[in-house]
Amino acid sequence: MTSLASNAEFISSIVSFAYWGENRPGVPLSLRTVLALALTCRTFLEPALDQLWRRQLTLFNLAKTLPENSWEEVAEGEPGPDGRIRKWIKVTRVLLARDWTRFDYYAAKIKELGYDPRAPYGSVEITTIGWRKEVAMPGVFTNLCTVRLPYELVPNVKRLRWTTEESNVWIRPYVYIFLNPPLTSLVLDFHDAELDTNEDYSDATFIKYTLLAVVEQCPAFRDVEVLWPQMDRYADAVAGFLRAMPKLRSFVVNVREWTESMLVDLASLRGLRRTRVFLERADFPWLASAAVQPPFPALEDLILDAPTLDNCTAFLVALRSLKLRALTVNCDKRPSATALNRFLSTLSVCSPPGTLRALSIFDGGQAESVPLDAPTDGAVHTATLLPLASFTNLCVLTIDLSAPLALDNTFPSTVLSSLPALEELSLGATHGWGQRPALTFTGLAQIVALCPLLEQLRIAIDTSHLQQLWTSEDVGAGLALKENTRLRTIDLIDSYVIERSSFSATAATLSRNLATLFPDLERIKAKSPGWKTKKDSVKAKGEGTGDGEGGDEAESPPDASDAPPSMDVQAGLASDGFWREVEKQVATFALLRDMDFPMDLS
Repeated sequence: MTSLASNAEFISSIVSFAYWGENRPGVPLSLRTVLALALTCRTFLEPALDQLWRRQLTLFNLAKTLPENSWEEVAEGEPGPDGRIRKWIKVTRVLLARDWTRFDYYAAKIKELGYDPRAPYGSVEITTIGWRKEVAMPGVFTNLCTVRLPYELVPNVKRLRWTTEESNVWIRPYVYIFLNPPLTSLVLDFHDAELDTNEDYSDATFIKYTLLAVVEQCPAFRDVEVLWPQMDRYADAVAGFLRAMPKLRSFVVNVREWTESMLVDLASLRGLRRTRVFLERADFPWLASAAVQPPFPALEDLILDAPTLDNCTAFLVALRSLKLRALTVNCDKRPSATALNRFLSTLSVCSPPGTLRALSIFDGGQAESVPLDAPTDGAVHTATLLPLASFTNLCVLTIDLSAPLALDNTFPSTVLSSLPALEELSLGATHGWGQRPALTFTGLAQIVALCPLLEQLRIAIDTSHLQQLWTSEDVGAGLALKENTRLRTIDLIDSYVIERSSFSATAATLSRNLATLFPDLERIKAKSPGWKTKKDSVKAKGEGTGDGEGGDEAESPPDASDAPPSMDVQAGLASDGFWREVEKQVATFALLRDMDFPMDLS
C-alpha cells in the first residue's frame, strides 16, 4: 500500500479520474470529489491541488490568495442575466514582497485560463454568455504589474481563452501578461462583441500586435483561433503572423477577405491540422501555387464558410485527397436536397470514410413556415442522407439546415444502422423540422437500439402515435427494446404533440416511453409556441442560454410555470409547462423503477 501511495503517477491518475468523473454532457465535473481527496492525506494534496487549479475561468480565485488585508471583495451594480450581482476583487493597499508567497505558489499551477473548471464534457464555460459572475477588475492587473513584471504573474499558462467579457478596450491589453514561453494556444472568442470605433487603438491593431508579440515571446506556440465580427483590415492583421509561424498546428480565423497569397501560405503549412477557410468562388487556382503538394498534407479538422454548399463540394474535388477527422460547413444560403446529397457523396469519395469522426452542416437561411400536412417537396428525406451510411466511425453528426426535414422511421435502420459509434446526433436544432415530423416513438426506440453510445440527442418526433413501448415488437426492424443510461438531457426541438381528452394521460404516456428509453433522463428541452419570437427577442437583447446551444430556446418568464399546462394544437407544439410536467413524471417512473414498483399504465 505504501509503495503504491508513493507513486506520483498513480496518485495523479486517481485524482484525474476523480476530476473528470463521467465526463458526459449534463454531468458537471467532480470538483468536490477532488477536494475531498485533497483533504484525505498529504499524499493526495499536491495532485488534487494541481487538478483544481489547472483550469481557471478568471483570476478571481488567484487574487484572493494575497493577504486578506490587501484586497476586498465587492458586489455591486446591476444584476446580471441570472439575477445575481457580479462579484469583483479590488486591491486596497500597496503590495509588499512578502505578500506574494501564496500567490506565486498557486499561480504556477494554472495551465489553462478562460476555461470554466465546472463545465462538463470539455465545455469552455457554463456561465451565461457574455457574463461572468466573478471577475478581477482591470485595477487589479494595474496594481499587480506595478510591483511585478507582467510575465512573472502567471508564468506557466499554456492555453488562454478570452471571450467577449474581456473584449473591453480597457481590459484586453492585459492579454500580454500571459504571452510567456510556455503558451501554446490562444483563443480570442469575441464573435458577439461590438466593434471598437476608436481609430487610435482599433480592433485590427490589437489583433496584429498581439500576434506579433506571440511570435516574439512564445516559441512553443502552435494554435490560434480568432473569432471576431468582420472589420476593416482584419485580413491584414493576421497575414503577417501566418507567414511568421511556419510550424502552426491550428489557424482558425473567421476572415472573409482572404488574399491569394494568404491562401497559398495557409495551404503550404506542413503541420497544419486545423483551419478555417472562406470559399468565395467555386474555383481555387491558389492550390496549385502551394509550396507543398498536395496542399494541406496534415489537415484533419476543416471548417468551410461559403455562400453555397456547391462551393464546398468543388473544394473537396479540387483537393482530391484528404484524411479528415472533423468537417464543419457553414453556408450562407440554404442548400437544396440535391446539393446536400451531392456534397455527402463527394465527401465519401474524397476523404476515407473510416477516418471521419465529426460532421456538421449549417446554413444561414431563414426557415419557412410549412403547414403540418403540406407536401414535402424540397425537404430533406432519408434518401438525401443515404451517403452518411459510409462513414461508419462517425461520432458526431449535426445537420442544422433551414430546409424542412422529412425523415421517417426508415431513417434509423437505413442510415444510423451503419453508425454504431455515434455519440451526438443533432437534426434541425436551430430552425426546427419545419413540418410535422414523420419520425415516431418507434423510430426513436430504433435510434436508441442502433446507437448505444449516444450522449447528446436533438431530434423531433410525432408523439400523436402514443403507442407504449413494452416489448421488442414495438420497436420493429428486428431490433430489441433497449435503454440508454448515458443520456441525461434530450432536445425534442419542435416535436408534434396532439391534444388528448386528458392532459395527464398524454403526459403520462410520453413520460412512460421516455423513461423506458432513457431511465436517467433529467431534462427535456423543446420549442414551445412562439419560440421564434422569443428567439429573436433574446438575440436582440444579446442574451442567451447557459450552455450556448443554438437550438435551445429562451427560458420562460418567472410566472410561466404557474400557468396551467397547455398545448398549441394548431402548431403542434406543447408549452413549457407541459414539458416540465413530463419531466416530473419521468422522474417518478425512475423512482418507481428503483423501488421495483410495477409501472403498468394500461
